[in-house]
Amino acid sequence: MIVLPKPLGATSDKTAETVTFIDYEYATPSPAAFDISNHFAEWGGFDCDFSVLPTRAQRREFITDYVHAYFGQLREKPSTIDEATEVEKLLAEVDVFRGLPGFYWGIWALIQATISQIDFDYASYAETRLSEYWAWRAETSGNREKSGQEMPLRERRWAQEE
Repeated sequence: MIVLPKPLGATSDKTAETVTFIDYEYATPSPAAFDISNHFAEWGGFDCDFSVLPTRAQRREFITDYVHAYFGQLREKPSTIDEATEVEKLLAEVDVFRGLPGFYWGIWALIQATISQIDFDYASYAETRLSEYWAWRAETSGNREKSGQEMPLRERRWAQEE
């Protein structure tokens, strides 16, 4: 969302500000863990290059900075807060959400494939993003291992420590 400044020469405080929405799909609140998981999923870009997704160590570093910045903004920091514990808690929550950006953007791309005038292969993009979700589901349910299939690159990268 962009809030545009009041027009030059506006003399009244009652002059309405103009609000313009961009990226409307981001206009609803989400749990921080989903937003951070989505941020990490976007490291692969439109090409969904899973080889560049952040390792566990990179995610921990980002989340450590995030948690530290969050508590640094509080006027009164609770004395009972252990930032290291909060980092591990958020890291685990982000892991729980890691497959959902694929579902979210896969459905979005399916919709775009039917309505968008932009020259982009949304259907293929949807297939790739939804495959992230299904790979995550198979990994977290244990079905991938039970079936003897190899762990997909995205899941291997997510599990990689360094």
